[in-house]
Amino acid sequence: MSSELDFELSKHGPLVEEVRRRGFDRFLALAKHVSQLPYGRPSNCEDFLAILKERRGTCSFKHRLLAAVAHECGNSNVELVVGLYAMSEQNTPGVGVTLNRAGFDSIPEAHCYLRLAKQRYDFTGLSSGSTSPFSALLSEHVICPKRLTEKKKTLHHQAVASWAKQSGLSFDDAWALREACIQALASNNALKPTGTSAGASGPAA
Repeated sequence: MSSELDFELSKHGPLVEEVRRRGFDRFLALAKHVSQLPYGRPSNCEDFLAILKERRGTCSFKHRLLAAVAHECGNSNVELVVGLYAMSEQNTPGVGVTLNRAGFDSIPEAHCYLRLAKQRYDFTGLSSGSTSPFSALLSEHVICPKRLTEKKKTLHHQAVASWAKQSGLSFDDAWALREACIQALASNNALKPTGTSAGASGPAA
């Protein structure tokens, strides 16, 4: 883990103040805590702190909070990245049964993580597969935390629409398959949080 991520959370904004109130005074300690939270969508998607309040989060909500906190501390070089990759059982354990039932090996997925000095850091906290999602990347996009939800949705829908056309599916059927994969992933991992990963761990919403 890069020592550049182990910076002090100085009081520069409301998110940082709330995180410090919860007992975190260094970024890496917060990131490790976030990684250990169970995988699942929080109910309040607009609240950056929802993952701490509800003690659960997906890659989007975990890394959105981390990037926003880093930026409030003046570390804008910590980038929030949306990576589109070919999600399979090999790089995202738990989705294989759903994909195989539909007759596919993979489907485009949008995964969020941090990047600093060209090094990727994944604090989603899911179990690693036999290969890394990063080895199946289709594209990467640096996103402002406040615009993550809309930008990620647009990028992901475009990727799934293109894949659906090539695969002989309607967009709605392709997206339903993707949602079924994420539901399977959440069911497999919601009660099994894992440790911090700084390379290859799972995806999603």
